Parts: sequence; structure tokens; C-alpha cells
Amino acid sequence: MRETKNLEFKESITNTFLKTVSAFANYGDGEINFGVKDDGTVVGVKDPVQTCLNIENKINDSIRPQVDYRLHIDEQTNVITLKIFQGLYPPYFYKKSLQKK
Repeated sequence: MRETKNLEFKESITNTFLKTVSAFANYGDGEINFGVKDDGTVVGVKDPVQTCLNIENKINDSIRPQVDYRLHIDEQTNVITLKIFQGLYPPYFYKKSLQKK
């Protein structure tokens, strides 16, 4: 498996993924797989349910207008797939200042 213009891998959760969410919402559907190294090696995430809640909160607190997305947990690998859909009301902005401290 390799990264493409519509598929990104993130080994862990950092706020850098929010720029990618915003870009996909503005320019076309895309996916981010959490728990996958840049080279495609699957490592999974610890506590995928809590991680999904963290991802949800970060998106909802940081991007305006609201983005249409779906989260899926692969229970065998603990990889989380975040599917972002191109929005109907661009532009979508990622604002660090919107995040709760």
C-alpha cells in the first residue's frame, strides 16, 4: 500500500492531519489511515475508540464550516480510516485558534 493524492498515512495522531482534512474537504474526497507508517507498514493505534473520539473532537473544534466525514475502525489491525468528503460549502478553514486548550 502506498500514499496517493487521496490517501495519507499517519502513524499517530497529531494536529497536522487537520490541514489534510481541510484540503480534502475543499478539493476532493480523501482518506487518512491512522496507525499506518509512511511506508505502508501497519502498526495500529492504542485504544482506537478513544482515538476516534479525539479525532472527532479535533475536527469539530478546528475546521469551519463543518466537514462531512466518517470514521471506521478495523478491529483486526486497530487501523482507523478517516474518510473526508468534498464539501458543498467551501472554503473550509483549519484554524488553530478554534481548538480548545
